[in-house]
Amino acid sequence: VLLGIALLGAFAAGGYVVFRVVLDLFGTLEPQAATITAIASVVALLCATIIAGGFKWTGRKEAEAQVRAEKANLYEGIVLIWGEKLSNRMKAMDQATEHELQKLERLLTLRGNSKVIKTYIELQVLEKNVGLQSAEIPTQIANLLLEMRKDLGQAVLNLSESDLVNVLNVEVLRGSSPSTSHVERPQ
Repeated sequence: VLLGIALLGAFAAGGYVVFRVVLDLFGTLEPQAATITAIASVVALLCATIIAGGFKWTGRKEAEAQVRAEKANLYEGIVLIWGEKLSNRMKAMDQATEHELQKLERLLTLRGNSKVIKTYIELQVLEKNVGLQSAEIPTQIANLLLEMRKDLGQAVLNLSESDLVNVLNVEVLRGSSPSTSHVERPQ
């Protein structure tokens, strides 16, 4: 507490000394020149503050864009691997793909939005309880995609879960065996 009071006193004394030096500087000028110089100094300080704020804002926007790009890459990797899992419903994933998915899941805990993480956990639980053959899996993946799109700032106003399920089902049918390739696209 005493240190804080001492620092506050030192700042006040320093401010007073700077104020006196500026006053002495302007005191040597004629009154009209002092007024113009004071106004120009205030304008210059105000401009410098505005410019510094602009640089700070630009830096924040660039950092946000970088974080958004990292999230997009993370989400893309997860979606691509789950797309492979849906296409190969009966087959086990190879070790490299399984390892890559585990890596992406760890990154998801670090970079993902809380709603995306919760939706992903629901997907994992659903896969564990009912398996990839369940019709609920594409629906849950569609929910995950919607949450990912929201997190990335993508519009989801005219996009529904059923639209995404239809896209996912078409992809699953393309990857299915020839004996089931005659199945029509769900409406």
